[in-house]
Amino acid sequence: MGSNALESMSSHATQDIIVEGPLLGELRGSGRGGLAGYLGAGGYDALAQAMRGGAADALARLAASGLRGRAGGGFPTAVKWKQVRDNGAPARYFVCNANTGQLGGGKESALIRLNPHAVIEAVALAASIVGAQVAFIHLGQSLEHEQLLLEAAVQEARMQHLLDPAACDIRIQRSESGYLAGEETALLELLEGRPGRPRGKPAMPTRSGFQKQPTVVNNLETVLQALLAIRLGPEQFRAVGSRYASGTTIFSVVGDVARPGLYELPLGTALGTLIHEHAGGISGNGSLKAALVGGTSGTAVGVEHADLPLDYDSLAGIGGSLGSGVIIVLSDTTSMVGVARDLARFYHQNSCGKCAPCKDGTRRAYHMLDNLDRVDESATDWQLSSVEPVGSRKIPMLLVNAAPAKRASISYTDSGIGLEKIRLICTWYSTRGDCHHPTESSRMLQSLLDGFTDEFERERAAPVMDEDAMRSTMPAN
Repeated sequence: MGSNALESMSSHATQDIIVEGPLLGELRGSGRGGLAGYLGAGGYDALAQAMRGGAADALARLAASGLRGRAGGGFPTAVKWKQVRDNGAPARYFVCNANTGQLGGGKESALIRLNPHAVIEAVALAASIVGAQVAFIHLGQSLEHEQLLLEAAVQEARMQHLLDPAACDIRIQRSESGYLAGEETALLELLEGRPGRPRGKPAMPTRSGFQKQPTVVNNLETVLQALLAIRLGPEQFRAVGSRYASGTTIFSVVGDVARPGLYELPLGTALGTLIHEHAGGISGNGSLKAALVGGTSGTAVGVEHADLPLDYDSLAGIGGSLGSGVIIVLSDTTSMVGVARDLARFYHQNSCGKCAPCKDGTRRAYHMLDNLDRVDESATDWQLSSVEPVGSRKIPMLLVNAAPAKRASISYTDSGIGLEKIRLICTWYSTRGDCHHPTESSRMLQSLLDGFTDEFERERAAPVMDEDAMRSTMPAN
């Protein structure tokens, strides 16, 4: 995968649905025939029951289902909802994020187009359970058609008295937001009319979210899975999935596979099973080399992890994260050094700039990867020009094994030798920010360095010709 491949992975392109499970099958089946078809399939029944006083029972069913958020580390959904429900604040809010900003995503568009009424019921039901008077559905700027579908569904439901705007006002918004749109506090800043930059730590939206009031933020798949879990009941919902993660999730498989698209499969499905049995294997005549599990915010794994179960705990066991279910597949023709360079540049360009260590650290990581043959030179000798400079400041690195008195005098760019120098800078900036971007970008880059060390060392040792030497090897016209 080179830079063209990375840049071609839109965060909003609609993916084709290849394999349907309980959620996608229910959405497609009940979505036929518009509102009449949805009502005929039991649509809005769960919301009606909650509005008649059954919200506590719905929350209990959700808790018993074991649903975990379909993003990040898989936090138990019912626990988050209960925190806001039990808060007792006079104003509470619910936010459905249908704009994760993840490259290779696109499931949000497919879900909305499949059944907009299910999306509206799911959001209204969640708001009813947590006691929110206002619910937001946040879309990326490119999802104009999806916004129209949702707005039409809201109007239809209100005309049929299925939604009570006095009980919960559903607001649908689009905005220009980049890679950090999936960070919940950055999203809250956007909704409040400010630039989408993460809030300072500790940021706990369930205590102080939108307008400093208790707020639940979930992505679209989580909200729809919650509706399904409440409808089906705990026993049926838990019938599939892994021991510690019930139900299915929608994997977005992109990259070097024969059939890229959306695959709804049980949590715990092996990586190799997803790639070879469902996605048709590697495209062309290639073989599997690696996969970026969790997309650009996840971790890189080699072919030796083909049996890895795709669930939260299994991935946490290797230091990874399932994220929003994006799997970027790479064939044996891929340069992993090129992947690391492209990703490092992407991480720097998508750092919001609020936290200097993140912005500067990702910049330095990119330049080291782009100058592997010079990585042992002093940072002051480098010509940092291909990415816009952040500044010439030096930030002291807190080396674990360094004596306390010497820490402030050690520049992180002058510490370590070879690839260890890159690892040190990634470790340095990984926890120095208000959001997960430094942690996730550092984790991905280090997983590439650790998993494909020999490839990086060969690149580092390869002689680089100067401009005159390159001209001498070019054939004459």
